[in-house]
Amino acid sequence: MRAWGTKTRHALAGLVLAATVALGGCLAESEQPIAAADPEKNDPRLWGSWILEEEDGYLIAHVFATEADKLHISLAEHGVEGLGEVTTYDAHVTNLPSGDYLNVVGPETENGYVFVKYKIEGKDQLLVWSMENDPLVQAVEDGKLPGTSKDDGGTTDVRITATPEQWQAFLSQAPAEFFREPSTFRRIGPAYVEQQ
Repeated sequence: MRAWGTKTRHALAGLVLAATVALGGCLAESEQPIAAADPEKNDPRLWGSWILEEEDGYLIAHVFATEADKLHISLAEHGVEGLGEVTTYDAHVTNLPSGDYLNVVGPETENGYVFVKYKIEGKDQLLVWSMENDPLVQAVEDGKLPGTSKDDGGTTDVRITATPEQWQAFLSQAPAEFFREPSTFRRIGPAYVEQQ
């Protein structure tokens, strides 16, 4: 069985709808969210169960509301040989003119956030984009996004120190190639709210 790679889980956890990228085992993370959690901006369209199917298995994302008006996401990986694992994440939504984002905290983060962009098409399809590692490293090294980068045994370890306001300004001008091709999830349970 080819297990789901860390990069794939991060693109998916993107539901977490959760994480940017991890090339070579390093995960670029931010000390600050894109914006603080706002209960008025929680996106109930995400609540429920979603599936991503690939030739080597599938992943089911269960998205729950919390009493703190955030999201709790449980990802169950299923490989073709029956092996798998479950990982959980906490997230909150940020809506910007440049798109809708999830600010995600999970087991791979070190007291920081990773981000994914998402879009709901119709009522049963969820597109999730993770950030590309190389443009993110370049943005930090060019001073377009505050942070630090260091070579960590052949991979670049990135820590972003941008404030929420700096993140929002950066994302308003981020080129399309800043994000990977989207992963497409399909809803496998009822929607909790009427979709628009």
